[in-house]
Amino acid sequence: MANTQNKAALPKDLKRKNRKEILKVFQNSEKEDWSLAELSEKTGISRATVTKAVMSFVQKDILIYRGKGNSTEIGGKRPDVYAFNKENQFLAYMNIGIGWMSMAVLDLKLQELKSIQADISISSTLDEMIGVSRDCYRKLMEETGIPTEKVYGLCISTSGLINQETGSLQHILSYPNWGNEIPMRAIFEREYPGLVILLENVARAAGRAELYYNREFDDKKVFTLFTHRGISGCLIDQGKVQNSRNSLIGEIGHIIICPEDQDVCRCGSKGCFENMVSEERMVKRVHLYPERLENSILGSLEEIHIREILRAANQGDEYACGIVDEAAGYFAIALRNIILTVDPEIIVIQGRYSAGGEYFRRKIEEKLYNPAYFPNTSDWSILYDEKNIWKLAEIGLSAAMAEELFQDFFLDM
Repeated sequence: MANTQNKAALPKDLKRKNRKEILKVFQNSEKEDWSLAELSEKTGISRATVTKAVMSFVQKDILIYRGKGNSTEIGGKRPDVYAFNKENQFLAYMNIGIGWMSMAVLDLKLQELKSIQADISISSTLDEMIGVSRDCYRKLMEETGIPTEKVYGLCISTSGLINQETGSLQHILSYPNWGNEIPMRAIFEREYPGLVILLENVARAAGRAELYYNREFDDKKVFTLFTHRGISGCLIDQGKVQNSRNSLIGEIGHIIICPEDQDVCRCGSKGCFENMVSEERMVKRVHLYPERLENSILGSLEEIHIREILRAANQGDEYACGIVDEAAGYFAIALRNIILTVDPEIIVIQGRYSAGGEYFRRKIEEKLYNPAYFPNTSDWSILYDEKNIWKLAEIGLSAAMAEELFQDFFLDM
């Protein structure tokens, strides 16, 4: 009986899958105009299926007819060409950082049209933050001239624990006056009537971007590390971002990897992963031995950040190598816990530690190696993504909302 049901569902599922693939070509490609023959060749989908899909998208105003394209090399009739209607609707994106907020508006090709940044006091109330967001949104709409009815939804990313089912911000360390169990989605649905609200932890938002930029990750198990002031992770399995009842999947910054350490983490514990590899700690370590720093590549720099330390180690600087070795050891402990728990195929490091380079990767793998459990560390690919971490979050969450928008179209097909 189950087999019969699966077979019955296949044609409709295949139809939606094909149409998604066709739409992705338009949305994600720099090439604007596509003929039916080009789409068929690009996707491997039959010309007849492509034609039906394109005509359906034109009727729904997702695609627009652009006239005649260029003739082929062997001549013949000039083909009809179509383009993605990126102004069908627009998306708004907001990130709540620590002491600041950014807001942007994007078209459906996820091109940012305008962005604004504003300050938020750490001691601010929730109402004050919402007021700042309204001011930013109003200014964005005025400066871009986009009618508010053309905005499909608002994506919101922030630090803290977010319950995807209820849309609540369960806890946020950065703004102590906001309290706990904040019904963020409901609040913003009330403040922005008519907009779809998508709320996500900023690390998982950035993790989603890897699916957008790497379509081959769709059938992989991927773990991304968001390394900034804190460290968080995002587990993606078969193209789906994983969550949990308590929203704790990915909160790896608070794995305790050095319990004897005396520095207190912002969570109140000692020896947390993010504390042991923080930029402040690494830079402080650099300045511990002035005489050794003087003979290092780092000694000639006016400002030293994690990226400079990692790059100096990658160039063979002995002093920088010692500091990076320490950080790599802590990363290896954290990654060992991740691997033994979820066994990802791919690990992607984003943010401050994304400049790690070959030396950092090699040291992590050396410290990970264990003949009993890890006889072959090449079973996991450790990759770096050096794109701006806030841009990754913007693209990742906006792509998820665009996908949700298109799902509405696919339901009618």
